[in-house]
Amino acid sequence: MLIDLKYYGKWFFISIVLFLAAYLVLQNTSFSLVPFTLLFIPPMYAFYTKTKIVKEIEENFRVFLDDLKDLLQGGVNISDALAITARNDYGALTIYVKRLAAKVRLGVPMEKAMLITFGRINSPLIKKTTVAINQTLRAGGNFMKVFSVAIDYVDKVEKLKSQRKSRTTSALINSYLMFYVFVIIIILIYVFFIPMLKEQVGVNIGQVLEGGIDITGQPIESRSTAKEVDYQEHFTRLIIIQALFAGPMIGKIAEDSFVSGLKHSIILLITSLFIYITAISFLAPA
Repeated sequence: MLIDLKYYGKWFFISIVLFLAAYLVLQNTSFSLVPFTLLFIPPMYAFYTKTKIVKEIEENFRVFLDDLKDLLQGGVNISDALAITARNDYGALTIYVKRLAAKVRLGVPMEKAMLITFGRINSPLIKKTTVAINQTLRAGGNFMKVFSVAIDYVDKVEKLKSQRKSRTTSALINSYLMFYVFVIIIILIYVFFIPMLKEQVGVNIGQVLEGGIDITGQPIESRSTAKEVDYQEHFTRLIIIQALFAGPMIGKIAEDSFVSGLKHSIILLITSLFIYITAISFLAPA
């Protein structure tokens, strides 16, 4: 818990520093919303990194159980089998396998050692598998059969995840397409509709002011114009807000995680702003 507080505390500090620096630079520009996005991106990135590590651990957990089962089938006892598997490379899971092997070597029961070691991993899959293995071993189950069942369970979960990911690919593509259609509509409004609207409003004002009398019937001493609306700034903010909220939705659809949508938000934000600024720079009337 203390390690997590230090980890996330560091990223919260970075987010505050980035927010203050960006706010001083961009507070009077069209990108004045960017500092507020930087306030949330570092903590979300930290959480996303943690989630990515957990996914890597889950992927290697099945390999670890399979290796352990093969060694047990070969007649190796559980303590020696764990010592052998601890020499293998399981990515982020390696450190936990080494801790498990060390605890069992020191005489800690397998059930308790697994519960202590893998209980620190924030993974529902590993926690459920560990609890099932422990309960079976306490009931006098055979090591090989227990790990075989655990491997089958993990395999089924991974297959379900793969099937879900393949089925949501079309939804992911459609979400991106809809977002870019939204950006194109914004560009068309800014390039074609806004100039026409300004011209029409200018004509109407000219008709009202003709003859030196305003709409109240009072003589006009000088023609004054209202402050022009900065549509480019408003549309830029609209695109930023849309990208920030569309990303988590795409992440939830594709990976069943709002935090995983952070990468989608960043991709949408960078590409849409590039398309928008480039398009209006070349197409917008001077």
